[in-house]
Amino acid sequence: MSDQENMINTEQPAQEEILQQETPAPEKKEKKKRPFSLGFLIGMLVMLLLCVGSFFALLLTKHLYLAGGEGVVDAEVIAKAETIYSYLEQYSIYDFDYDDVRAGMLDGLLDGTGDKYAEYYDPQEIKDLFADYNGDFCGIGVLLRTNSDNQAYVSGVYDDSPALEAGFEEGDILMAVDGTSLEGLSRTEIAELVRGPENTEVVITVYRESTDETLELTCTRKKLKKIDVDYRMVSDTVGYIWIKDFDDVTTDQFKEALNALKEQGMVDLIIDLRMNTGGLLRVSLDIARELMCEGLIVSIEDSTGVMKDYSCDGDHEFQGRIVILTDGYTASASEILAGALKDNGMAITLGTTTFGKGLVQDFFYLSDGSCVKFTTNSYYTPNGTAINGVGIAPDIELEFDGDLYYDEGIDNQLEAAIEYLEK
Repeated sequence: MSDQENMINTEQPAQEEILQQETPAPEKKEKKKRPFSLGFLIGMLVMLLLCVGSFFALLLTKHLYLAGGEGVVDAEVIAKAETIYSYLEQYSIYDFDYDDVRAGMLDGLLDGTGDKYAEYYDPQEIKDLFADYNGDFCGIGVLLRTNSDNQAYVSGVYDDSPALEAGFEEGDILMAVDGTSLEGLSRTEIAELVRGPENTEVVITVYRESTDETLELTCTRKKLKKIDVDYRMVSDTVGYIWIKDFDDVTTDQFKEALNALKEQGMVDLIIDLRMNTGGLLRVSLDIARELMCEGLIVSIEDSTGVMKDYSCDGDHEFQGRIVILTDGYTASASEILAGALKDNGMAITLGTTTFGKGLVQDFFYLSDGSCVKFTTNSYYTPNGTAINGVGIAPDIELEFDGDLYYDEGIDNQLEAAIEYLEK
């Protein structure tokens, strides 16, 4: 799962400023003439390497130091890095960028921990990431899902959006962006290609099965607000809410959807968490508190073994029955919500076993505005179940019938949920 799609963020820690020690000016001494020698040159180079090593060591956080007090980044590592870089400059056939190499070294530091969710973000990357969580982005205004062939298709079009003006329709399969094939790319990677600076033009190639034609649709990107929640009545008494991500905008959109469906006569509810790979912890807690009875939502354990419980007061307990749709992409914050409602007897799950990401990541800021993210906590459902690597098994197991959906437009899992509630 990609970072932006998989992250659960606890309360964001205060930015940690990295203090750099000033090297005091040396005392002035009478200069003595000394003959230039190879030994002198080597000595100067060693001193330079040591200074560079100290500088980089100071830029890293206190977490980069071993228990014995010995720095991870020392003169030997710096010397090796410089030697490797000189070899690359002389002999590599690739035209690489100096800044990319430096960033790659930091990525390698995190890779060495074995934490597959650990990542380094430069200042622009972290800015873009949190802009996405805040729900502000420049794009064309389509909701994307992935079909059984791992192709991204349009599941919805924003009102008053460039996509609507360009003629996008639900069901359109994205084939290329500005001539770049999308084969093998994830939904997140495709979304990044579709987005871009405001007022820039993008040409998207789509296949429209209803007319068996391939179209090139041109859009001019503009600032949009993410739509993370879609909803509708699927019978006289059953409401349906699809939650796409857990971002800052999701809570208000969910409340709006829930109230609108109640006004339309909803008695029972279907929550669709399929393809929802997670997001912000606090948002999943907020949504749980809009539905759940009084009780425990989730327990989170930190690196020292200290447990913290998050609970619900039951003030907004939903009075009808709830069915949650899940699949192998239901992960992280989605699993917290599903586990909370399921373990508290508020909902049953229908579909297939969830992804199994029972871990929480935090962000730690560096002095230049860059950031590292890595796993700091694990969590347990209210029944004390650790789901990491296991997932949440459905109460009613039912595989998604892709052929039925793409041939006839029938979602067999959604139909089964409706049938269950109506009976």
